[in-house]
Amino acid sequence: MRVRNSNSGFTLLEMMVAVLVVGLTVTTFFQLFGASLRLERRGRGFDEVIVIGRQTMAQLLVRDLLKDEFPWSGEIENFDWNLHLESVDVKPDADEKAAEEGVSLRWTSELYRLVFAIQDKNRPGRHLRLVAYRQVAPGYFTDDFKEKHIAPEE
Repeated sequence: MRVRNSNSGFTLLEMMVAVLVVGLTVTTFFQLFGASLRLERRGRGFDEVIVIGRQTMAQLLVRDLLKDEFPWSGEIENFDWNLHLESVDVKPDADEKAAEEGVSLRWTSELYRLVFAIQDKNRPGRHLRLVAYRQVAPGYFTDDFKEKHIAPEE
């Protein structure tokens, strides 16, 4: 029969390994927690840009572009924004094919792209670009208006 040793327990090496494992686990946890807080803060900042940008764009879309007091750029809170128009060429291939066949096409409307850009003054990485399209009757925009507000085609 064997005699049991009453001094059984953990050795110093086993205790050191256990402390090392617990220390690494706690360190990893705090690093992940800190990173998640930074990501949450960054995400909250982008949410702010998105909300303010969408609200401003919605307010602009219901206004008449032809009015002299229409704001093409401005500031809201700590953001700078601007809006510009681009002409969209609708079906250029169809025009060429029709011309070859001797058929005259007449488009019943013109299409324009409204590009809204908003930028955080304090943080250059926080910006947003929204695009909307507006269909108007031919001749809706005068030549003077087009020269002043519509970006030339590239």
